[in-house]
Amino acid sequence: MKAAIYCRLSKEDEDKIGESESIQNQKSMLIQYAIEKGFDIYQIYSDEDYSGIDRNRPAFNSMLQAASEHQFDVVLAKTQSRFTRDMELVEKYLHGKFMEWGIRFIAVVDHVDTNDTANKKSRQINGLINEWYLEDLSTNVRSVLDHKRKEGLFIGSFALYGYCKDPEAKGKLVVDPEAAEIVKRIFSMALSGIGAHKIARILNDEKVPSPTAYKQMNGIHYHIAAKNRNVGLWSSPTVYQMLHNQTYAGNLVQGRHKKISYKAEKTMWLPKSQWIVVENTHEPIIDMETFETVQMMLKERTRSGAKGEIHPLAKKIVCGCCGSFMEQTGRQPRADGTQRRYVRCRMHQRAPEVCGNKNCTDMDALENAVLERIRAYAADYFDPEKVTLPEQDDPIRQREQVRRDELKRLKSEADRRRKAMQELYLDKVSGLIDAVQFSEMNQTFLEEVKKAETRIDTLEAELEQQQEETGGAQTQRQRVRELAQVSYLTRELVVLLVHRVIVSPKDPLTGEQKITIEWNF
Repeated sequence: MKAAIYCRLSKEDEDKIGESESIQNQKSMLIQYAIEKGFDIYQIYSDEDYSGIDRNRPAFNSMLQAASEHQFDVVLAKTQSRFTRDMELVEKYLHGKFMEWGIRFIAVVDHVDTNDTANKKSRQINGLINEWYLEDLSTNVRSVLDHKRKEGLFIGSFALYGYCKDPEAKGKLVVDPEAAEIVKRIFSMALSGIGAHKIARILNDEKVPSPTAYKQMNGIHYHIAAKNRNVGLWSSPTVYQMLHNQTYAGNLVQGRHKKISYKAEKTMWLPKSQWIVVENTHEPIIDMETFETVQMMLKERTRSGAKGEIHPLAKKIVCGCCGSFMEQTGRQPRADGTQRRYVRCRMHQRAPEVCGNKNCTDMDALENAVLERIRAYAADYFDPEKVTLPEQDDPIRQREQVRRDELKRLKSEADRRRKAMQELYLDKVSGLIDAVQFSEMNQTFLEEVKKAETRIDTLEAELEQQQEETGGAQTQRQRVRELAQVSYLTRELVVLLVHRVIVSPKDPLTGEQKITIEWNF
């Protein structure tokens, strides 16, 4: 008779039992048993670092395929749990398929033998005990991991983009300077009213590596489960998730999803109330004030305009007749080439019988009304001569820092491209690539370096000019006066100050239209 030997060892078994359950020990015992019983050994199948509940064990499935083809007569395992800890598989194979295929199963230590019909109940009891063991183990492991999460220890396999695992302190995160600059830039663009889709497009146009590509470029063996050919590109969901993640503000967020069952790999997302959040566990990349402002803007999010920017008053204008949102309904060209924009009640367009507000309202007039009201409040409550702005709060210096961050990134990128060109030349000299390949790839690198250098020159000129403009305290004071005048309306300003703008129908006699602004303060 031919016998297939099956051995398995998982990490939890190795930690718990040690050498006595090693693969080599199992092999030796089963080979000796086969010799004593006069079995010819067909093949030894071995799975290491696989749980007994796992149905995707390669050697296990290979053995089952050979069994279905009647390549051997007996399966030998040290214990029934080495074969499987899944009660469903016990019933399917030991008491089903193996009998159908004429395969005998023997577990040497457990004295399990499917030829002995008297111990079927024992096999079933063993199967239940083995499955209960896994269930208890899963519960214990989850408790330990949750305890670590609540202690503020990072337990993920890979650090969040913008951070690295601290090599000197297990469970701690440290800032990755290069990636952190991109994170800061993403939040800065969001603050200026740029939508997630356009942010992703800007990063892709500039060939900034996506989080997945960045990990792979830095030697981290990171793979995503989904079959996505565009892992090297930024996407709006990626940007949107980053903008929502308060880990960037120094608070560690974990436990956002969990496995449905210890038997399945599928996970389910948990409600936000069940997430484990521990504050001030690591250095923030984004200050909390900026993070909270971005959250307010995301909460008021709407579709971006044609240029990828969200209109300052988007989803803030409501009808005074029915309370529905008003939306842009058309444009009218002006003599100077610009376009006059209008908004109209959404409900009236869909159901005129419900709302009688048929008037179109000039969007520019609404913007000016809100802007003038903000200016009036600023004039009443804000004295620029009494304001002392620390350097980190100075908008000019913030813009200067953004430029410096971009300049640093571009110089680093250009240096990497030059290094790649040198390595490319060595590949050509070594015969690894031919002259045509070298020429094409070298030309691509040259164009990328040239583009980066052009932008570097522009940034350096802007920084030099800005440095001249911000040379003294008087210049800074003048900038404060300009800010107090609120020269234009921004999405950030509207989200922070304006609850909604109520537009009432025009008076049929006077033609006047009442505009009411409700504030957040």
